[in-house]
Amino acid sequence: MGGKVGSAVKLVQQTSTQRDTRLARQVLRYGALAAPVSMLLYSLLLGFSVITPAHTSLPPNAVTLTILSVAWVALGVLTFTATPSRTNTTSAIEITLYYTLAALQIWLVGGMATPFAAYIVLLLVATYAMLGNRGMTYGIASLMLITIVDTVVLEPGNVEWAIHGMLTMVAIATTALVIVLIYAQQQTSHLELERSRAREEAERERAQMLINNFIDAVFSIDRKGTVKTYNAAALNILDTNDNIDGKKIATLLTLETIDGEPLDVFKELAKDSSIRKRDDIIMRIGQDDLLRLEATFAPVQSSSGTSAKADSYVLIIRDITRMKSLEEERDEFISVVSHELRTPVTIAEGSLDNAELFAERGSTKQSRQAVVEAHKQVLFLAKMINDLSTLSRAERGASDTPEDIDTRELAHALHGDYASQAEAKGLVLNLDIVGHPGTVKASRLYLHELLQNFITNAIKYTQEGSVTLHVKSTKDTVTFSISDTGIGIRKADLENIFKRFYRAEDFRTRETSGTGLGLYVSAKLAKKIGCKINVESRINHGSTFSFSLPRER
Repeated sequence: MGGKVGSAVKLVQQTSTQRDTRLARQVLRYGALAAPVSMLLYSLLLGFSVITPAHTSLPPNAVTLTILSVAWVALGVLTFTATPSRTNTTSAIEITLYYTLAALQIWLVGGMATPFAAYIVLLLVATYAMLGNRGMTYGIASLMLITIVDTVVLEPGNVEWAIHGMLTMVAIATTALVIVLIYAQQQTSHLELERSRAREEAERERAQMLINNFIDAVFSIDRKGTVKTYNAAALNILDTNDNIDGKKIATLLTLETIDGEPLDVFKELAKDSSIRKRDDIIMRIGQDDLLRLEATFAPVQSSSGTSAKADSYVLIIRDITRMKSLEEERDEFISVVSHELRTPVTIAEGSLDNAELFAERGSTKQSRQAVVEAHKQVLFLAKMINDLSTLSRAERGASDTPEDIDTRELAHALHGDYASQAEAKGLVLNLDIVGHPGTVKASRLYLHELLQNFITNAIKYTQEGSVTLHVKSTKDTVTFSISDTGIGIRKADLENIFKRFYRAEDFRTRETSGTGLGLYVSAKLAKKIGCKINVESRINHGSTFSFSLPRER
C-alpha cells in the first residue's frame, strides 16, 4: 500500500513541476508579445518627439529600436511555437536571452526610469517557476547587474539617477519576491492537497479491492438510503451487471421475513444505532425459488458527528441458503438415523434378554435362536454404521484424490471377494470382461464401494440364478454394469430407490433386511467420481445397474 501511495505522490510532484514549467512559459509568451508592442509604441512616441529619452549618453535611434523589437518578436515567436524545454540547461539559456534583451531595452530606451523595467518582474517570476530558488537568485543577480550598468556605466556620477535606479530595482525585486512567495505558498497548499487526494484515492481503491474480495455482498449507504459503494458480490446477489451507484437500496432489495412479512431494508438500517444481525430473511427469485439470507445492519457515525443519527450505513448480506439447507438436512438425518437405529437395538436387546431367560430355563434351542436374531440385528447395525461411515467420508471429501485404476484387476478383486457370498446363497457370481478395458482415473475407495454396493444388493434380492459384473470399454469410456436375475424393481419405486432410508413396500422384499442407505450412498459416490447411474429393471426378471467413466489413454 505504501508503494501505491508513494507512486501517487511522486506522480503529483511530477505533475506539479510540469505545471510550473507551463506557467513560466505562459509568462514568457505573453511578456514576449507585450514587449515588442510596447517597444513600437515607444519608438513612435520618440519619433514624433512626444517624449525624450531619459539617457543622454546612449540615445536610441530607429535602427536600434527596430532591431531590438525584431529580436523580441523572434524570441517570442520561438517561445510560442517551440516544444517546452525539459532540461534546466535549455531553460537557463532561454531565460538568459530574455534577460539580455530586457537589459538592452532598458539601456537603450530610458534605463530603470522607464516603465519597461517592470517587465523584469515577469522574468523573475518565470525564472523561479522554471528553475526554482536557484533561478530566483540568478534573476535577482541579473537585475542587480542591469541596474549597476545602468547607474554606474551609462550615468556615471549621477547620484539622483543611481538612487532612482536602486529604488526601482528594490521595488521590482520586492514585487517579484512577494509574487513568488504567494505563488510558492499556493503551490505548497495545492501540492499538499493533491497528495492528500492521492492518498485518499489510493486508500479508496484499496478499500474497494478489499470489499470486492469479500464473498458477502457489501453496500455502503448514505443517510438518505442511496447506495454509494458496493462490491462484486452485491451485483451477484442482485443478479445484475448494471451500475447501482446512486440508486435507493429499498428499491434494489425486495426482502421479507421467513414469516412472509415485508422488510424495508433502509428502515431496518436506520431504526437502531447498534450493529445487528438477522438470519430470518428471504429474497424471492422468480416464481418458486428463494434465497435464505443473513443480513448485518451497521450504522456508521463519523468522529466529528454530533447528531445521534448515523451519517451512513453499511449493509452486509450473506447467502445462507445452502447452510440452512444443510442444517435442516442434518437435523432430519440425525432424527431418521436415531429412529432407524432404535429398532434393531431394541430387537437385539430383547433377543439377548430372551436368550438369557431361555438359558436359565435350560431351553438351549430357543436360547440359540434368540442369539441368532440378536446377531442378525448386530450385523444390520454394523452394515448401517459402515454405510454412514462411507457417506461421511464422501461428504468430507476424505478420499477424493483420484488415481489410475486397472479395471480388469479391480473386477477380479471384487469377484474374489463376493463369489463365496453368492455361492452360499446358491447363486453364481459371473465376471464378464470384454477385451482390454484399460484404466480409469478415480478415487479407488469410492469406485470400489460403488461396485460393492451394487454387487451385494444384487445378491441380496436374487433368490436363484446369477449375478454378473460386466466390464467393457470403447475408445473413450469404460462401462461397469451389474445385472441379476432377481425380483426386479417396480416402476413406481425406481424414482425413489436412491433416496435416503427408502425401502420398497413389497411382500417380496420383506424377507430381506436392508438399511435403506446402500443406494443412497451409491448415488453420493457416483456424484463424487463424476458419473451417472442408469437403472433397468423388470419385475421377476432382474435389474441392471450401470455407469461409465472416461477411459485413460
